[in-house]
Amino acid sequence: TVDEPGEDVTAEITVPKSVGEAVVIIPADVDCGTVAVDTDTGEVVKLSVPTKEGMTVKLADSAELVLVNNAKDFSDTTGHWAQDAIDFVTARGLFGGISETSFAPDSPMTRAMLMTVLARFDGQDTEGGAVWYEKGMEWAVANSVSDGSNPNHAVTREQTAAMLWRYAGCPAAEGSLSGFTDRS
Repeated sequence: TVDEPGEDVTAEITVPKSVGEAVVIIPADVDCGTVAVDTDTGEVVKLSVPTKEGMTVKLADSAELVLVNNAKDFSDTTGHWAQDAIDFVTARGLFGGISETSFAPDSPMTRAMLMTVLARFDGQDTEGGAVWYEKGMEWAVANSVSDGSNPNHAVTREQTAAMLWRYAGCPAAEGSLSGFTDRS
């Protein structure tokens, strides 16, 4: 790791072939808007997570990374209870604002938004299409995450849980909903 005054922190990580996958902590002063960028591809490493110790990065191959502040400047998120989470997901390109300067943090999430976020998290290009969410919806339908219906309707907690469960590969479920009064 190299941390020069006034420069971005850089790190060169070599993962031995016998390891296959590694989680690396890059010591640095980081916040929710800081991301690791692969210097070869210019892509943000979506699984780069700021911690007290620095930036934790999950890698499957060797990489040369640079840590950069990729925070967005939304006028309506300053002081909002979800500001750190919004900074985290927008810096990684999972969510976008409704404009360059506005996020609309109190607006309901739609099914289209969730399908698009999951597609982006999966590494899919969601740009283009007749409507902004077309590519994300096509991916969600093709991967059995959603049936693509009612994209402009607010997504319910139940629908969110179902889409996340399908995205995770339909793992065996444990537990009970008996503790929830609205379980029906």
